[in-house]
Amino acid sequence: MNGQVYFLTNGGNETYDDVRMNSLEEAKNLAISGRLDGVVSEVKGIFRNPSVVREIKESNLSTSILPF
Repeated sequence: MNGQVYFLTNGGNETYDDVRMNSLEEAKNLAISGRLDGVVSEVKGIFRNPSVVREIKESNLSTSILPF
């Protein structure tokens, strides 16, 4: 079985003890180091830092946005 694995983050809209969830940059770094397929973020995180979407795409990762 071959499925896709994404890291889920709220893009830094809340602060967590786990720093990987506190920014899109950290989510991107985790996805790269963990050889994941991409990042899923809440839309507010994308609006706060839209340039990181380009960085994620340039890293050959995919992105998905949650509209809540």
